[in-house]
Amino acid sequence: MHNLETPEIFDLTTLQTNPEEIITMQGIKKSFNGQEVLRGVDLTIHRGETLVILGRSGGGKSVLVSMLVGLLTPDEGSIIIENQEVTQFQSEKEWNQVRLKIGFLFQGAALYDSMTVGENVAFPLRQHTKLSEDEIQRLVAEKLKWVELEGIEDKMPSELSGGMQKRVGLARTMALNPKIIIYDEPTTGLDPVTSDTIAELIRNLQQEFQVTSIVVTHDIRTTFYVADRVAMLHEGKILTVGTVDEIQNSPYQEVQQFIHGTRRGKKKG
Repeated sequence: MHNLETPEIFDLTTLQTNPEEIITMQGIKKSFNGQEVLRGVDLTIHRGETLVILGRSGGGKSVLVSMLVGLLTPDEGSIIIENQEVTQFQSEKEWNQVRLKIGFLFQGAALYDSMTVGENVAFPLRQHTKLSEDEIQRLVAEKLKWVELEGIEDKMPSELSGGMQKRVGLARTMALNPKIIIYDEPTTGLDPVTSDTIAELIRNLQQEFQVTSIVVTHDIRTTFYVADRVAMLHEGKILTVGTVDEIQNSPYQEVQQFIHGTRRGKKKG
């Protein structure tokens, strides 16, 4: 485990020949204090795929995905999620129906410090379902086992490493079996081995549960392991979208500079 050199290949034949759009963003613009962050983003996400959004820190990646759950509102543009025009929503009630379909793993895991691990994972189940306590505890144990943290329900978040906190956050994100999961910088601050563990979990979730995943990151290693397609956000717009192979061989100098960590793109020789 934790070897990202030879991932299992997810069969995308159906997706590639007849992709179903689950999210469509058109002309998304957003400014803060007069500074343009997003300058007209157009992006389509297909059901069941893992799309990685690459880009520099502070380039608007997190701003973009925050709009998918109503944490931010675009100044201009349209966002359609499962045939619903969410940018036309007028109430939190409308948003809450969409949010139940979308899991969001925040960059810092965002666990409740005053709750145990078990209480953290159970929180969305208690908020949004009428399940019995026995059933909630069963599901909590199931989700923790899935992220390889079986039996730690009684621990506090402060007792866990950063990687373990991230996995508990993922278990909580999975609690309501969302159709879509958004990962905001899931490997930031983690050592390479722990980052590999998180990447494996992202890939396994897609393969086992057909979750549509949106991964915001600047981690190239994780990108090339989990991605079915990669979208490069550059200067407030989507510069290019393609498969891992297409991105690795992109003619755009900006893409080559980013993925190879150089100012001039891929080194020769």
